[in-house]
Amino acid sequence: MTKQRQLPDFATAPWYSDPSDHRCPHDAWLEKLEIDEPATGKRNESRSTSITLRLLGAYHDGHIVLRYHGVRRYSLATSHCERGLGDWLEDNFSISTDHLILHLVKWAGFRSEGESHWSIEAEDVSYEWVPKSSVQ
Repeated sequence: MTKQRQLPDFATAPWYSDPSDHRCPHDAWLEKLEIDEPATGKRNESRSTSITLRLLGAYHDGHIVLRYHGVRRYSLATSHCERGLGDWLEDNFSISTDHLILHLVKWAGFRSEGESHWSIEAEDVSYEWVPKSSVQ
């Protein structure tokens, strides 16, 4: 019997979807997006993909760091980002048909610039809240 894939604990925690909780990503702003492809092997032929997001929390008192390990697919689409992506409007975690964690994110954008949509499918996702007093 195969163990059923579960969402990360943080994704189903009440605080994660409560905009009054400072750890909730709703209305956070993107500060950094890193896509890494670490390699191993004699010719660096064995590659993988990881993604790290750092968001400034909605109350500007800390950062949210999301790390996606074993990324299999991603799509980062925006119609316009001259002034940034705007607020993290909403997101949804689910289990994909390939038994991976699928994270869909919708960014609010600015009035005339339209929304942005991200999709990241990975083996694992972790969450970290870093209070501003600890941020370098």
